[in-house]
Amino acid sequence: MNINTDRTSSPAFPKVAFLGPAGTYSHQCARDKFGTNVEYVEQPNISAIFDVLSEEIPYAVVPQQNSTFGSVIETYDNLRRDDIGQRIHVKGEITISIQHCLAVRSGIRPEGIKRIVSHEQALGQCAQYLSTHYPDAVRHKAPSTGQAALSLLRSDEVGLDDESELQTKSAAICSVLCAKMNGLEIVQENIQDRNNFTRFYVLSIDAEAKPPQLPESPQLFRALIRLESVHVEGHDLFARRPLQLVMGTLLTTFGVPTTRIDRRPSLNSTPFEDVYFIELEELGAPDYSIDRSGVYASWLHKVHQMAERARSSGVYATLLGVW
Repeated sequence: MNINTDRTSSPAFPKVAFLGPAGTYSHQCARDKFGTNVEYVEQPNISAIFDVLSEEIPYAVVPQQNSTFGSVIETYDNLRRDDIGQRIHVKGEITISIQHCLAVRSGIRPEGIKRIVSHEQALGQCAQYLSTHYPDAVRHKAPSTGQAALSLLRSDEVGLDDESELQTKSAAICSVLCAKMNGLEIVQENIQDRNNFTRFYVLSIDAEAKPPQLPESPQLFRALIRLESVHVEGHDLFARRPLQLVMGTLLTTFGVPTTRIDRRPSLNSTPFEDVYFIELEELGAPDYSIDRSGVYASWLHKVHQMAERARSSGVYATLLGVW
């Protein structure tokens, strides 16, 4: 566990885990929204962020989706875990603009780049640029954009044979801040394919506590519910007709706008069985700004009722978060 130096360690400030190292978009997101009200703790990958949440580190930010490249698979894979909705809860969201740059070590010629390193989301978000300008370059995945930048300084991280090959052939996709923090030269800025935004979930070990310094959202509330099969011997409708049952649940049980539906393979042993993640939205009442707590309490009660109705209809529903 590596504690970032944005704030000196103090029991007066809660800790927030993020996908490190310093300079990643997760770090930028956390700093933009939490400021100096927390202590930052970097983690090597998204799974480690979920693992480290505890009384010592009660909050975290994880990337959830990108406007260009879609859902962040590692985040949704972790949302399948049994402790999500029990020990770990989604308690907020943050969206930031993502502007990538192509960076190299000092003195490297751009025309000599043969390998480009970054997180798979960043590689996907810059696919058109890479295909146009570096069609023959090998695209190498890294755990984060920050680690991609650091990898240019360590040949073993990118699988190259020696230091001279590293110096002449590798580039990283990362933020301008990250490139400058690591002493890299920027070949080109704004290489993302289009207007590019990433949405992050804020995680907490407390279902009731409000994370520090999150912005107020005066127009809506949201909730995330996970739907899974209820296995009954000789009568497993979900496994045979999952999509129909999910859509029926949305239409007849929830009764509020559904803003997202994501799915991942189930963790059980049944082949081709999926877990569905349903994000719901409720428009705020007219007096929302005056009585936020009352409107939120009403929304929380409604969400719990919807989850109970889903369970009674033959679908196992787990409430993963309300915000």
